[in-house]
Formats: sequence, structure tokens, C-alpha cells
Amino acid sequence: MLDRDTIWPGLVMTAGVSASAVVALTSGSVALTALTGAGFIAGSWVLLIARAKRRSRRLARLTAEANRLAGLSTPQQVQATARATMSSGDGESAGGGDPRALEQALTTLGDRLGKQIKELAKKSRNLGALIDGLTEPVIVTGDDQRVIMCNNAAERMLSVEGSTLIGRSVREVFTREEVLRLHDRARAGQSSVEQVVLTIPGGRRTFQVASSPLPAAWGEGVYGAVLVLRDVTELAQAVQQQTDFVANASHELRTPVAALRIAIETLQDGGAEDPSIRDRFLSMCANHVQRLEEMIRDLLDLSRAESRQLPVRLQPLDVDELERALRTIFEPICAERGLTLEFNGLASARGVMTDPRLLQLIVRNLIDNATKFAHERTPIVVTVRVTPEAREQDEEQSRATMRIEVKDKGQGIPLAQQERVFERFFQVDTARTGVTGRRGSGLGLAIVRHACDALGGRVGINSVWGTGTTVWVELPVNPPTKST
Repeated sequence: MLDRDTIWPGLVMTAGVSASAVVALTSGSVALTALTGAGFIAGSWVLLIARAKRRSRRLARLTAEANRLAGLSTPQQVQATARATMSSGDGESAGGGDPRALEQALTTLGDRLGKQIKELAKKSRNLGALIDGLTEPVIVTGDDQRVIMCNNAAERMLSVEGSTLIGRSVREVFTREEVLRLHDRARAGQSSVEQVVLTIPGGRRTFQVASSPLPAAWGEGVYGAVLVLRDVTELAQAVQQQTDFVANASHELRTPVAALRIAIETLQDGGAEDPSIRDRFLSMCANHVQRLEEMIRDLLDLSRAESRQLPVRLQPLDVDELERALRTIFEPICAERGLTLEFNGLASARGVMTDPRLLQLIVRNLIDNATKFAHERTPIVVTVRVTPEAREQDEEQSRATMRIEVKDKGQGIPLAQQERVFERFFQVDTARTGVTGRRGSGLGLAIVRHACDALGGRVGINSVWGTGTTVWVELPVNPPTKST
């Protein structure tokens, strides 16, 4: 076997190279090889160190940024750390180059973000519960004018079944121009409030619509609009009724006052010297004074009946006294037109527990109303029935109901006007009915309705055109008392 010691001298001899040259050549090659290897190693270390420093600087900046997000440092401190790492060239000397520092900062950041997420979820849940707890419908739209939030009241108002308002265009939800105009104002940054009549599945209702801009989540500007609807139907009706009441009362009072003034001026200008003129105008004055007295009485009765504090004082009913009082009032009036006043079944109500004052107020106004519209020489019949309503399951709740009907034989009430006869100052159009007689104040049936409410009862009307009218009330025998 040939080895290096055998071959190498042979090769040298073959090439004609001297041994000393070979030694020199061999020593130079080894030295060059060693020098080249050392340079490569040194260069590699330089590259590794440079990369490590860059990573350390990045690590330091990441640590500083994580500390800022975690609330452990300020933006100024982050910038100072960046300048320090750039100037020193060593992330460790600038602080924060330690991976453990980054780990700690990220852990702190994670804990803080977790708490913030939980807090935001809690606030979002509370906000949703707050909005759903509102009785007023609330609708919120976004930048594309589509609903992004609403409460249960809004969906109930619009009767959304099996779907939701979310994602629907505001112009699909509302068609009234007033609401859309309020929405556009809110998107333009202007808050507005306006009363609008809307037709919803429950019917026509009056709403007070308040619109306000929804600010953008970041920066300035408006992202959408918030609409809050408050049902003010009853309030609007009350205001309108109050307005109508004042106008109607003024009109009703003006007529007899004007007639009295004319009669007095006529008598003062010499009419009193003529007995026929004097008697006619004095009779006119007496009639209008009586009308004013009746109107004042009705206004006082209505005021008391409409009062929520109207006391109900229960006493055994004296039917004989009730009939005597009513005949004293109405027999002279009935005699003028040949009417007769009949009472049927009044004895069945003897001794029942009710408020005799309110009961007389109810029956008096019903009879007074009948005397105005009954044909001459016809009867006005008052019928009373007490009907027990026993409940077998609970005998303690057994209650008797007293039904009172006042029937006249007159022209009747047109069907279109029957729903309005219980309104204040509403009077049946005598030009259409052909009925002539005493003119009322238009308050009688309104007083009856409120007095029935005070006694826990109800009132209704049955009228046949050309035949007559029956007004009925049903009252509990032992009504709830409001005060004593």
C-alpha cells in the first residue's frame, strides 16, 4: 500500500523540484489556508454580531411600544428609547433588548386588553339593556342610511315579525316626509324635534320625533342619526279637546249673552212701553238666563265628573227620593211638549249600595237629553234592572250590576254621529234629524260618561233612525270608592 510518505517524494522528484522548494511551497500554502480560514471566521462573527444588534434594537423598540400600549410608558419615552438604541447601537445598553422584558410587556398588554374587552362587552350589554328598557322606540342609522341599532319598542311599534329592522333603509321603515326630513337634518349635524302623525299597524298615532346626529367613532364628523319617537297621542288629543272646549264654551256663552244684551237694549230704547214687546223680550231674557244657569251647572258637573279626585260616597239608594227629585225637575218641562215620564223597575234597586248623588246626576242628564229629542206627546221611559252576576268559583267576588235605560221615541241619531255623542259640546245636527225643541249645552252625555267612569261602570247607546234612541248605563252595585 502506498502512503503519503512514499508518494510525495516521488512526485517531487518526477517534477524536478528540490526538497527545499517543496518545503517552502508547502509552508506557504498552509499559511495562506490558515489566513483565509481566520478571515472567514472573523467575517462571520461580524455579521452575526451586526444581526444580533439589529434584532436587539428591534426588540427594544418592540418592548417600548408594548409598554406604551400597556400603559407603562408614554410616546415620548418610546421615542427616547428609539433614539437611545440608534445612538448606542446596542439594544441591551438602551434597555429593553431583553426578551424577558418584551415577554413581560406583552403579558401586561394582554391582561390590559382582556380587561378592556370585558369592560366594553359589559358596557355594550348594559347599553343594549338600557335601550330595550325604554318604552319609546329608538332607531339608529349608519353612514349608508340603514338601521344599525333599534330597541324592542321600535320593532313592536312597526310590528316586525320574524325579522328585524337591522339593515333596512330608513326610507323603507318610514315613508312620511317629516320623519325623513328630521333624519336628514340629524345627518347634517342638526338636532330637531317635531310632532308627526304616523299610520302604524295599531292605527294613526301622534308621535313627538326627536332626531340627533350620531358622531363618528374617531375624529370629527357625523356617522349617522338617532331617532327617538314618543307617543303623545293622548296628550295631543287632550290639548285639542282643551282648545275645542274653550272655543265651544265661548260660543255657547256668547249666544245667550248677545240675546240678553239685545233684549235689554230694546227695552231701554222704549220697547218697555209696549206691553206685548215688553212681555216677549222679558220671556226671551228668562229663557236665556235659564240656559245660562243650565250651562253653568253642566260646566260645574263636568268639571267635578272629570276630576280624578271625584269622591264616591256609598249609601243605600232611596229610590222614592230619586223618583221624586227627577219628577220635580222634569214634569214642567215634559208638560210643555206633552211628554210623559215613566219609571219601570225602580223598586228593584231599593237599598243597593251606590253614590246617590252621582246616580241622580247620570239619570238626570239622560232624561234631559231625551226631552230634547223626543217627539211631542210621546213617553220617556226609565227602566231599572238589577242583575246578579254570581261566580261559582269565588262567591266573595259575586257582584250585582244595575242597568239603567232611558228610552225616547224620537227621530233617532244618525249612525255616523252615534260614536261622537259622548264628546263634550257635540250636538246632533238638528237640520238633519228634523228635531226641534230645547237646545242643550252639548255636555250632558259627556257628564254621564265621566260619572259612569267614577262609579266603575260603562255607558252605551242604541239608536234606530226614525224610531228613537235608548241610552243605557251599567253600574256595579258596590263600586270601588276613591275617597270618603
